[in-house]
Amino acid sequence: MPILIEIIGWSGAAMILAAYIANSNGWLDRRHWVYQLVNLIGACAFVVYTGVHHTWATMTLNTIWAGVASVALIRIIRREGG
Repeated sequence: MPILIEIIGWSGAAMILAAYIANSNGWLDRRHWVYQLVNLIGACAFVVYTGVHHTWATMTLNTIWAGVASVALIRIIRREGG
């Protein structure tokens, strides 16, 4: 189990960082559903990881991050008619 939690945590970090790098370099717009989905999955992975490690401040931050990404993703899907 500990290795699985580490994989989840590092995967979440990599996803959030990849989305940020892609957006900062103009490769992926924040209004694209892929950007928001990657942020959502990455933040959820971090919530699991930080919950297991009892790092409540980081868990709270990533819960909010996931919420923001969820709202943005829903808006994008509605706008695109999907």
